[in-house]
Amino acid sequence: MVLRWFSPRQLWLAILAWPLVMPQAVLAQTVSLAVVQDEANQTQWPGISRRLQAMDIAYCTLNRETFTPQTLPNPAQTVLLLVNIPALDVTQAMALEAWMQQGGRVIVTGNTGSLSPEAVQTQLQRLLGATWGFPLSTSAALELNGDWAVNTLPLSTPLQGGSILPTQSESRVLAHWRTQRPTPAIVTSANSVFLGWRWGNDQIAGVNTDVAWMQTLLQRYGSPARAGFNNARPCSAPTTPPLITTLRPDREPVRTTAPAATPAAPTVRVPPTLQPTNPLPMGNPEQGEGVIHDRNRVMATAPTLLRSRYQELTALLNRYESAVIAAEAQGINEPFQTTIERVRQRSQPPTPAPALQTARDHLNTFLTLIANQAFPDAEAQSRQLQGYLWDTYPMERAIAYPETRAIWFDRGTIVQAKSPQDLARLFDRLAEAGINTVFFETVNASYTIYPSTVAPEQNPLTQGWDPLEAAVKLAHERGMELHAWVWLFAAANQRHNEVMGQPANYLGPVLTQHPDWIATDRQGNPYEPGSGKVFFDPAHPEVRRYLLGLIDEIITRYGVDGIHLDYVRYPFQDPNLNQDYGFGLESRRQFSRQYGVDPLTVRPSDPLWPRWTQFRIAQISSFVEEVHNAVKPKHPEVLISAAVFPMPTQTRLVRLQQNWEAWLQAGHIDLLTPMTYARDTRQFQALTQPVIGHGVNSGTLLMPGIRLLQLPTVVALDQVQLLRDAATGGYAFFAAENLSLNLQTTLNRTQGRRTAQHPEPVAHRRPFQAAHLRYRALQREWQYLLTTGEIQLEPAALEDWGNYGDRLETSLANLASSPSSSNLRQAQTALRSLRTYLSRPERRTMTSNYRQQVWENHLMGLEHLLRYGAQQKLR
Repeated sequence: MVLRWFSPRQLWLAILAWPLVMPQAVLAQTVSLAVVQDEANQTQWPGISRRLQAMDIAYCTLNRETFTPQTLPNPAQTVLLLVNIPALDVTQAMALEAWMQQGGRVIVTGNTGSLSPEAVQTQLQRLLGATWGFPLSTSAALELNGDWAVNTLPLSTPLQGGSILPTQSESRVLAHWRTQRPTPAIVTSANSVFLGWRWGNDQIAGVNTDVAWMQTLLQRYGSPARAGFNNARPCSAPTTPPLITTLRPDREPVRTTAPAATPAAPTVRVPPTLQPTNPLPMGNPEQGEGVIHDRNRVMATAPTLLRSRYQELTALLNRYESAVIAAEAQGINEPFQTTIERVRQRSQPPTPAPALQTARDHLNTFLTLIANQAFPDAEAQSRQLQGYLWDTYPMERAIAYPETRAIWFDRGTIVQAKSPQDLARLFDRLAEAGINTVFFETVNASYTIYPSTVAPEQNPLTQGWDPLEAAVKLAHERGMELHAWVWLFAAANQRHNEVMGQPANYLGPVLTQHPDWIATDRQGNPYEPGSGKVFFDPAHPEVRRYLLGLIDEIITRYGVDGIHLDYVRYPFQDPNLNQDYGFGLESRRQFSRQYGVDPLTVRPSDPLWPRWTQFRIAQISSFVEEVHNAVKPKHPEVLISAAVFPMPTQTRLVRLQQNWEAWLQAGHIDLLTPMTYARDTRQFQALTQPVIGHGVNSGTLLMPGIRLLQLPTVVALDQVQLLRDAATGGYAFFAAENLSLNLQTTLNRTQGRRTAQHPEPVAHRRPFQAAHLRYRALQREWQYLLTTGEIQLEPAALEDWGNYGDRLETSLANLASSPSSSNLRQAQTALRSLRTYLSRPERRTMTSNYRQQVWENHLMGLEHLLRYGAQQKLR
């Protein structure tokens, strides 16, 4: 399992030439530098000063603590220089945004912004078009991209730098590091340049090197103003009155110039812990979209950073509300119609849950501060609201929501166990956490975890016992499923060689015997530099027979519940950087027979290049089909799953040749686990949404992956809640070695252990029962919202809702107890009727947009479970 934090945009290096010829208007401008001083670059300041003096450029200095729009000099005549400042706060990010909105240009160096708060990092990435990614392990020289060339630049000088990752579509990579796997070193956008080393640091580069680069980059903005005798002075603000934002009665923002004689309006201060005296109307759900429209008009007046904060907070609050509602609704046991009748006869006004009301009050205060343009106080209030939501996130009460709760059980954890007794303690922890499915790493870099008659060698660190045999027994004793996790086409691993005490270039036990099975790069190198892995040639028929034999052995001998396929792809590639893979001898022979050309001679610009890409895609997809055809006729109860990359389809096909959409469409995969690893829920949602969109109409259940390494417990729960709101088949945690005691305890309280007394069905094994219980959970949420007054309907509408709802509940109960095609059709008909009823315009206004979408997701999730169940149980 490869762990990569790279976003798809980071995988698209825009190798474009930087214009050498500058417009005459730019060349005619004279610019100076405004250099920001900070504690972080104070020890480097002598070196920075020497370089500025050697450049003979006029510059002034700003203190980071007083870095505000009022202190910045004229943006038309000055270039801002942020030198190696890892932590910028909200105020400074807002000042930078104001500067750049007025046409200000900026040059950024080193790890600037990398330790800023998450919201600030997001803002900087948007403004600068790039971000500090990671430090290089060794020094490297620079290489210019495209045909842009400057003879005076010291390109051969090795520097200790870092990778700069483009973050906007218009970002351009000016230069990259000359490493095994080239990575961006300098990234430019319309008004910014980001250098991938700590400029001014004598330990990194000499004065001449830094000066040459800075002088060249400054030419982009105009001719440097000479220093003369007045240099290193504090920066002064322009004398022109600054632009301010005013708010008309209709709350539309207007840009005006402040009169010189008019004093600034006083800042409205509202204590963050108090409800404002004139709050904005938050509105009950039945008020419809008018209140939401007011919110949007208010937020239109806010700085970009606060608008981004508002979006993050409302998204978090929506998930928080979902978690609170699910927990509060668990105690409801009466039928849906009984609740409706009680609500119709209610005489006293309902009261919402205190936790929800408090959170909404905090958001109301935030919006009021925005309306009053008290932006610093609004930022403080947003932090308080976020803290409240995280501190009170539901983590104590159990919920009933049948789903697949999987975890990858990694080889390292297996090796450390050393015995069935040690393994039993680990499986006890998983069972206590409510895990019901274990992906047990069975084949890694061609080593099996068990003594095999097909593979040449068992992992030496597990010889003397059979971990797979023990794991199957332990899982089944605890009511869990055991799926064998198999590396398919990744056949050797340099990191594994190091652990095993083997030479770094060891090809593993299989490829050492069969070197003709290797898929090399264009130059014949077997190892992928980025991961240190060697891959099988998927086109080789003997490779396919070997892997199918291994899978059959695992299923037949051990009675596993599923086969989990990993590395179902080629190595990472970037044709723009001449990084191509898949040139195994057999692939070259087959392609040559089909097209009369050796693929070694085919380049990305050739007409045959798409055919070569499609040839490799077909090798992967056809093997997935072979696995399905080999397993299902003999073992129909064994499920086939795959770990896949969630990057956009076209990028994935070009870089990995992994077309999992086709596998879903063909019905060759039962469960799909996209590796949607993210450090926060916002990134997690961005990764999961496209995958869910692709899979919703298939018969395959989706279980997005959540990476636990360094992930706070509450964020892990929040990502799980996002998936529940999206009504996926479940989730998969990566990995067992990162399951903390805190998360285990929390999951035990919220998910619980499957026992004979609480045999909650696993979604992928009993889909019809899971669909029935999921619908009852949704009904309980409706009952809770009706009871608390969150939903208010006329009596006739309540009666219709109850009738539609009961009809679906009855049909799902019948299908769960007696699966048949006729019962399935009745359930599907009742489900369509309820979805149609809830989609009527008059029903769309009875709750918030988000809650309405969650309901629709749950009903679509039921439809998905029924489709999956028909494929698994009724085919």
